[in-house]
Amino acid sequence: MKIAVTADVHLGIRDDHPERYSALENIFEQIEAENIKTLLIAGDLFDKGFRNYSEFERLCRKYPDVQLHIIPGNHDPDISGKSIVGENIHIYTAPTTMVIDSATFLLIPYEENAKMGEKIAEAEKEIKGKQWVLVAHGDYCGGSRELNPLEPGTYMPLSRKDIKRFNPRTVFLGHIHKASSQNNLHYVGSPCGLDINETGKRRFLVYDTANGRVVDRAVLTDVLYFNESFVIVPLADEVSLLKQEIERRIESWHIDHSDHPKVRVRVEAKGYATDRSAILTALDQGFEGFRYYKDEGPRIDSLSISSDRQRNAIAERAIKLIDELDWNFGGNEPKREQTVIVALSVIYGD
Repeated sequence: MKIAVTADVHLGIRDDHPERYSALENIFEQIEAENIKTLLIAGDLFDKGFRNYSEFERLCRKYPDVQLHIIPGNHDPDISGKSIVGENIHIYTAPTTMVIDSATFLLIPYEENAKMGEKIAEAEKEIKGKQWVLVAHGDYCGGSRELNPLEPGTYMPLSRKDIKRFNPRTVFLGHIHKASSQNNLHYVGSPCGLDINETGKRRFLVYDTANGRVVDRAVLTDVLYFNESFVIVPLADEVSLLKQEIERRIESWHIDHSDHPKVRVRVEAKGYATDRSAILTALDQGFEGFRYYKDEGPRIDSLSISSDRQRNAIAERAIKLIDELDWNFGGNEPKREQTVIVALSVIYGD
């Protein structure tokens, strides 16, 4: 039996963000076409402070054969069966185990100041000796992790020790909006980018209870956000290098031409250039045909001019040395772009 999983939809007033409702409806459409009868939502179905659920209830009534099993997240901790009604809507305000097609699921709603391991321990008798699946909302604290820049701190942590002790077959987490998978632990990710910082195509997951397999399904969203930042080093061929990089970035989006009207892109160049005007023109031409986020256009506020040939030569050499480093940029380490910016600041005395 197949089960769909999503999280972090952050529904609010429909007229303010219709694309979020469209993304959720696209999930409904896809799972109905696949004859999937169950949708798990791992928290933050609604945005903080939102209290009118009639649009969501109306959407659920369109798909009566799909049973929704929902846990509250840190943005919607007060939702319950008293506030949201529907024959196919089930909300769990306390840790709950349930069996779907002989597979045991443990659903743990978000609870402030609680640790996920403590909540799993409370249900240990019900999951012990079984191949069970965890559905929860919080932070996995096990090695490198993607931080939520909008919510500093740790929310209902799940530790590597918890995973080892309780040995879930699969873990589905909400809270981090960037989709990621590490072994059997999956951050589902938001099905629609909430703003310019949530970029690229979005997904939901399908879990097969028979074999434990987890597969991605692309959500067909109304909007695709991309945020492209370019570090410019003052070189004779700085413009041609930028043009090549723009082409590479757009290719990395992996979108069809039919998706181009959905794109909202932010473009920025920073660093040092010998010709700021030419850089701005290259950005304009490179992203021609795409719509800018909030119609703001390319930004070069953090791009300085440099005509110092000696410093420029030092900068060129420094970048080559950075690229030759045996170093894994990103994760818990600075990104390459951050490293280059710091090096340029030292060279040019900023």
